[in-house]
Amino acid sequence: MRYTFLEQSRRDKTREAQVTPHKRSAVWGLLILTASLLAGCNGDKLSFVGDYSYKLSGEVELKATDGEVSYRLLHRNGQMNILKDKSQKNRYLITVNEMNGGCYTMYATLDGDKLQIDRHEFTTNVLSTSSLPDIDITQEEDPTIVYRIAASGGGTRNGDILIIKEEWQGAQSGNPDATIRGAEMTIIAEKN
Repeated sequence: MRYTFLEQSRRDKTREAQVTPHKRSAVWGLLILTASLLAGCNGDKLSFVGDYSYKLSGEVELKATDGEVSYRLLHRNGQMNILKDKSQKNRYLITVNEMNGGCYTMYATLDGDKLQIDRHEFTTNVLSTSSLPDIDITQEEDPTIVYRIAASGGGTRNGDILIIKEEWQGAQSGNPDATIRGAEMTIIAEKN
């Protein structure tokens, strides 16, 4: 099938031109390619949406009636997924699935190029290393001792790396006098 249309030449003469099926498919291909490129360039260069592998580190202070001790957390890693929250603009749902551990969700709001993470709660045990000078003793807390943590913070993205800084505060379940605090907990997440 051939299509005929009028073509304006450079010398202001109008002539008939025919588009063959071969030329028509090339035109459609070019249009589809252009549309695909424009759809991929959504202008959101700092999109946080995606699947990440993460590691968590930081130092926590445990206080109880018999004293205070600081620990550097060990062996915290897993998968993190960030999805757009369709109910609100610039809002994200973050799911955290710790390897050999628990999982929890949190919400965050986009503020410029930073994620402001809402206050969220989760429970955890403490696998740690003593942070006393010149002493590096690994010990695991009793797995029946669970801490209820309230955390909030913010995140920034640099390429495929997302860095989240949080502050933790909480207490031991069943023993509110035993508290836990982490002033600067760091999550380093790399996009899969």
